Amino acid sequence: MRRYTFFSTLALITIVVTMAVSCAKNQPDKSAENASFVNVPPPASTSMAGGYLAGRFAQRQQDWDAAQGYMSTVLDHDKNNEMLAQRTFLLALGSGNLIKAKELAEQISGAQESSELALIFLSCDALSRNDFTAALRYLGKLPAEGFGQYTKPLLTAWSLAGLGKKAAALKLLADNSAADDPTYRIHAGLVEELTGNMNAAAAHYKVAMENGLDLHAAVIVGNFFERYGQPEISRDIYRDLGETYPFNPFVSALSGRDPQRIISPNITRAADGAALALLDLATLLYDKRAYDSAQIYGGMVQMLDPQSAYVKMMLGDIASLHGQYGKAVGYYNSIDKREPISYLSRIRITEVYEASGEIEKSIETLTDMAKDNVIRIAALVSLGDTYRRHEQFENAIDAYDQALSDIAPLTPDHWPIIYARGIAKAQLNRWSLAEKDLLQALAFQPKNPMILNFIAYSWADKGVNLDKALEYAKDAAALRPNDGYILDSYGWTLFRMARYQESIVWLELAVEQVPGDSTLLDHLGDAYWQVGRKNEAQYQWRHANDLSQDPLFKQVVEQKMKHGIVVPNQVARKEAKL
Repeated sequence: MRRYTFFSTLALITIVVTMAVSCAKNQPDKSAENASFVNVPPPASTSMAGGYLAGRFAQRQQDWDAAQGYMSTVLDHDKNNEMLAQRTFLLALGSGNLIKAKELAEQISGAQESSELALIFLSCDALSRNDFTAALRYLGKLPAEGFGQYTKPLLTAWSLAGLGKKAAALKLLADNSAADDPTYRIHAGLVEELTGNMNAAAAHYKVAMENGLDLHAAVIVGNFFERYGQPEISRDIYRDLGETYPFNPFVSALSGRDPQRIISPNITRAADGAALALLDLATLLYDKRAYDSAQIYGGMVQMLDPQSAYVKMMLGDIASLHGQYGKAVGYYNSIDKREPISYLSRIRITEVYEASGEIEKSIETLTDMAKDNVIRIAALVSLGDTYRRHEQFENAIDAYDQALSDIAPLTPDHWPIIYARGIAKAQLNRWSLAEKDLLQALAFQPKNPMILNFIAYSWADKGVNLDKALEYAKDAAALRPNDGYILDSYGWTLFRMARYQESIVWLELAVEQVPGDSTLLDHLGDAYWQVGRKNEAQYQWRHANDLSQDPLFKQVVEQKMKHGIVVPNQVARKEAKL
């Protein structure tokens, strides 16, 4: 008996797909700042070589639609080129052109090499048409290693289930997994559901619960027990999810649904089970940041279950990551509003608005969403974060205040809201109020390096609680020894304690980690000056001045470059009460 070896299989899948698709190793940043670069049109193509280069260019920009169009044109001139056919097939599948993908899959499925994905695609196409005999024929050609190690047993089991061969399907699942494997138990439960044996399905799901459920499996099991007449089990599942994902609007919507509503079953046909199997694989690939591979498998999930809200969410996230904001919004808006995950998709749309520069539209949408009690807290937190990122700190504090006023009692799960509000207050120089929030967040998260660092740096910069600041900075550095900003906080605290020679060691390490930060360079320059290394200090200050875009910062640094600095031998220690 063996478990499905998800992660070892993933390593191979990621490598093979990446080689086939030939993605650029260093993708340009697809952030809002250079979104215009993403939309640069590909070069004109007037020849076979030009078409190939244009396809590669479009692919590097993540424009799979244009890339597969160019590659298809090139393939028309070189129809027997198996490598080109494989590349074009993957691009067609990733772009959602299933007609072209099927044409190419049939062409390359007979090849001795690189045909695994084509066979998986063709088996999924057959499953989507309820042609289970054809699906089994394609799967019979699929090797049990590599791509087939995970997909072959599951897709074969669902093909057998579609033919009414439940016993054979369950045996195949059992033979390819450990008895306590949640993948086996979930799919065995789904097979029993499909064939109407609800008691057997319940038994499988209860064993799966004992071994732990991921978010998607928990939703499947919760859905079942609501229909099975044991809603208390579902309530326990949703409560546990709420504790694990305290601000997730999807989870809030799950637990806030009308118990009298009509509840749709998890699956109604074998293709739905196959879709869930490939969705798990696509999700794992996404979590491993193998976005191209996730998009390819996501395309097959859509073929099996065109209405899958989960794959639409994932494909929207991938489009957003690549700066394809219109496509991302299209995926998010296509999710059925009755689906609990649609609440999360609405939050995602506001993030896309923000990333594309439509800040006011994002704020307006979040403000409207905060009127919905199901997702009020999540919307208010997102609203506060949006205001804070754009330095509207007063508005950010108001949004966080509203969110926290709706929560009683506060628990350690709520530390991010308290911490974010503390940062906003600190930015408005309301230090006593900020300190109270930050220390409360730290009480909930005593080993959190972000909180430790923020408090330590703030104290050091103000010249208060320096011994405690050094302790906090040291703890943060132990937790994140390669974080340049934390190393800077430790060095800056030593500087403020007039331990200049010691501070240089840590400030130099900080600059090594983050060489382009003007504040870190300025700190190092100050330390050099205090130990008499004035030429090196001038160099660091000049570098900091050149990098900074802040007029006030530049003014201070320019004064240092002209006159140097004077720092007391020992900063007064104002040991404030904690």
